[in-house]
Amino acid sequence: MDQNIRNLINKCIEGDRNAQRVLYEKYKGRFYALCLRYASNTDEAQDIMIEAFMKVFNSLKNYRGDGEFEGWLYRIFANHAISYVCRSKKDVLSPKTKEDIAENTLLEKTTAFNDDTRDALLRYLQCLNVRERTVFNMIAIEEYTFAEAAEELHVKKTVVKTYFYRARASLQIMLKENEKELLKEYNIDK
Repeated sequence: MDQNIRNLINKCIEGDRNAQRVLYEKYKGRFYALCLRYASNTDEAQDIMIEAFMKVFNSLKNYRGDGEFEGWLYRIFANHAISYVCRSKKDVLSPKTKEDIAENTLLEKTTAFNDDTRDALLRYLQCLNVRERTVFNMIAIEEYTFAEAAEELHVKKTVVKTYFYRARASLQIMLKENEKELLKEYNIDK
């Protein structure tokens, strides 16, 4: 682990507010994007992020340094985002444990996406209902299997598959509509 990160962690554990601000500023962008994928809107994403950072600051003393610090942070944020959605939306069953979450997301791994495409995908994800959005995030972005997502959400695997395929179909429709609008905007015949 980078000695600077280790020093920053130690200062945060000691309650140094400046160190906490530095940690927040260093990681807020990446983890806000993760929170935004689960949230219905930017205010909800901000709430999820702030609560997750509070968990991070309260849990730093438990970080042993075995793995990458950013991976440890990622697990906290992803777990909290899923829990937040399940807790705040009565129609989503609450998960029990969230282990083995992938450290990199599909959107972050895909270099073919530009910022506009990422923004559009985030907007489209937020248009999905909470069940479809949560399942789609777990399967397509967090890389859960159908069985793992079903276990996590305490539902049958067929339910997870249904929500995933509905979400995928809805996203495909939104992307096709967006393509039609762009073609029309630039006077391109297809």
